[in-house]
Amino acid sequence: GDGMGEPMRRPRVGEIITYRLWSGALRTVTVTHVADNIKNGVPGFDGVSSLGATFWGYDEQIVTYPRIRKVDVE
Repeated sequence: GDGMGEPMRRPRVGEIITYRLWSGALRTVTVTHVADNIKNGVPGFDGVSSLGATFWGYDEQIVTYPRIRKVDVE
């Protein structure tokens, strides 16, 4: 499909996602909370960066979700 009309992918707690800031910069965080109304009635998320800083964003800002990867057992 073309993605139109399909249910929007929601972030999940524990996932590492990348989202685009209004400045155009990208930020990567580990999701700590998912909300149907993070602000202004819009679905979004809370996250923490690798340095421990906390951020929030809207689902619509997310540009990269984790790829499903096979688990390699060594």
